Amino acid sequence: MASNEKIPVLIHGKHLSSLFLFKIPLVSHLKERKEKICLNCNADLYGRYCHVCGQENLEPKETVWHLVTHFFNDITHFDGKFFETVKYLLRKPGFLSTQYMAGKRASYLNPIRMYVFTSAIFFIIVFSFRGGDNMVEEKDNLQGLKELQHEKTRLEKKLDKVDKEDKPDVERRITQKNREMAAFIHVYGADTARKLTDEQIEKALEQDRRDSLLLPGISQDTRVRLGKELAPDQTNRTEFSLFGLMPDRYHSVTEYDSVQAHKPEELRDAWMIRVIQRKLIAVRVKYHGDTKAIKEHFKENFIHSFPKIMFVSLPIFALILNILYFRHKKQYYYVNHGIFTIHVYCATFILLMLFVLIQQLANVVDVAWVDVLCGVINFAIWLYILIYLYKAMRGFYKQRRFKTFVKYFITCCIAFVVNMILLLIFVLISAINL
Repeated sequence: MASNEKIPVLIHGKHLSSLFLFKIPLVSHLKERKEKICLNCNADLYGRYCHVCGQENLEPKETVWHLVTHFFNDITHFDGKFFETVKYLLRKPGFLSTQYMAGKRASYLNPIRMYVFTSAIFFIIVFSFRGGDNMVEEKDNLQGLKELQHEKTRLEKKLDKVDKEDKPDVERRITQKNREMAAFIHVYGADTARKLTDEQIEKALEQDRRDSLLLPGISQDTRVRLGKELAPDQTNRTEFSLFGLMPDRYHSVTEYDSVQAHKPEELRDAWMIRVIQRKLIAVRVKYHGDTKAIKEHFKENFIHSFPKIMFVSLPIFALILNILYFRHKKQYYYVNHGIFTIHVYCATFILLMLFVLIQQLANVVDVAWVDVLCGVINFAIWLYILIYLYKAMRGFYKQRRFKTFVKYFITCCIAFVVNMILLLIFVLISAINL
């Protein structure tokens, strides 16, 4: 049977009503079952395909070759439609939206599916390149309890071999390793597999000393010694401050609440200040006072919120277009503006994806003429991104150049303000989720 042969398919609603003819591509070469009962829904069969669910009546046993060929057939079918859609999306802005509005939809990829696919690939590429950079930055000077113990054992073995003059220095280093291990266990627990940088170990030592000063049974000599060890840190230390709030002054939320409870009513912090202060103290305790770790986690939270920002801004952008073209509400419904917006976003994702890949190529090759060529191409991509919306509005709404440009300018201004508001909202959400 040819791949484009018409096969009768019954459309099943509340009752069997009509018989329609559809072109169904036959991509499978498996043997047809002799039993005329659908394996998926148990309906009686009247041909190779089920008239209820559409499943092909094939033997359920498949070879590896059948799975591989079926996979590549599906991918080839998707790729053919995808690249055909991308060609018109980039070369003729607004054309696909016009075709969709006219009902010509089978030849191109569905806009929703197109958006999901392009946005997913774009953010996967961007985040993967960022992940590689972060791994390089965070790779060096990480130590855990095992590494500290190994270093201590090495120093103890060295102690028996060094000269008498060098022994005090090795003993001092062994004592330092003991303190680092004790601080590590005190702050993170004895069974932790965490690895820290030198800066984080110093912060753990500082916290261990501070907590030791609060112990009731500590001797005066030990208290003086710990106080002297902390004194230089106190002098050179920069307190973390946000809008005048100093969460570093408190070791826990309970301590802050206790201080507030003992203050007179008029000297207590306002309700909003208390909420913010509690959150700042909780974050400081969670990350053990490591300001760098706090900033890194906040940055990661914020960067990973960009897909959500784009998704939320999409219906708002369509609403802006709906307002600007309100005189044509009989011709263009909100859904039409939404489809147009999805196509614009898809084109933007693809162009930005090309920009990122070309930039990475320039970084990897590191040849002068390649760098210049990539720079010129990326400049052209940015320029095309700037004018793409104008060309798409011209192609879809069919208005004159000046009127289209005015609406393009207004759209860009409003969209910029909306995106700034969304950025601020997601900055807040990223801070709350620390």
